[in-house]
Amino acid sequence: MTAPALDYSSLVRALLRRAAEDRQPAHGTFELTARCNLACRMCYIRRAPAGPGREAEAEIPAAAWLDLARQAVDGGMVFLLVTGGEILARRDFFEIYEPLTRLGLVLALYTNGTLVTRDVAARLAQAPPSRIEITLYGATAHTAEAVTGVPGSQAACLRGIEALLERGLPLGLKTTLTRRNAGELEAMRRMARDRGLPFSASWLLSRRPDGAPSPGADDCRLPADEGVGLEAADRASADEWIEAALKDAAAPAQGNFYCRAGRAAFVIDAAGRMNACSLLPRPAARPLESGFAAAWRSVCAFVDAAPPASPVCGDCGARAFCGRCPAWSLLETGTLTEPVPYLCGIARARRERFGTR
Repeated sequence: MTAPALDYSSLVRALLRRAAEDRQPAHGTFELTARCNLACRMCYIRRAPAGPGREAEAEIPAAAWLDLARQAVDGGMVFLLVTGGEILARRDFFEIYEPLTRLGLVLALYTNGTLVTRDVAARLAQAPPSRIEITLYGATAHTAEAVTGVPGSQAACLRGIEALLERGLPLGLKTTLTRRNAGELEAMRRMARDRGLPFSASWLLSRRPDGAPSPGADDCRLPADEGVGLEAADRASADEWIEAALKDAAAPAQGNFYCRAGRAAFVIDAAGRMNACSLLPRPAARPLESGFAAAWRSVCAFVDAAPPASPVCGDCGARAFCGRCPAWSLLETGTLTEPVPYLCGIARARRERFGTR
């Protein structure tokens, strides 16, 4: 008798649901650095490289990251995303990465690919992560470099992709769509397909959680109708929102925090602050000072104490199509509760397109 095929994504979702019930910090994100060698205007976490001799200023040293990882594993962490900034901007990246691979974690890496050389790929291949994701910013050099602001970045990214493919590393491509590169979505999809790689696209652009000005968010965001139109062209995305439309819109909300943030997931940023998610700069617990377990309790307490969402959101007929959460509310309105006009427009456009099917 043949065993049924294992749906890995469904298994992970089930594990994280159970972890959320138990308040187990099963999924961690380590933002190793805020530095990046690119200058994308829409990026919500980016700091320009420091001058010579100051690259690692104010960043957590490798040994401290590893101590946090061990404490997190003891506390129940199973999945770990290592991201930035650009992770390879840290010269000591492998001093962190290689010991992490020996902790029994399901390990993922996010990179822009431009600093991936054959030597880097060879070293990753000695202890491969579960997956690597590289962001494309366009199908042509002209478009990609208009987004990144760095001449030669497209060629460097493609070289990095080929270096990883040569080593057979588990790679996926994705893109963040903006007004500059949305017209090349299908071409980017073909780039992935031609290499036999999975591809995903996102287009919701947030403001910076560190409070720095976010001019790129408004300048780069797609209009709601255009973004939802792109979703509709993607069968998987369209199915997701059709399914959402069939949900009982009158069902009671499950609290302001309805995702796994602060229930089964956490983020530690480059300055050592633990928060519920990457977009939410609260509660800024300090695991390096208090220990991981105490910091996680602070994150859980923050999520549990969050006030309910505005009644305006609860009474909205497009609620089933809306991605508003406390993080988005804080970034856009300065509160944890209020509607986000940007997301309201998107929700109405989704309801109009998907709600009657």
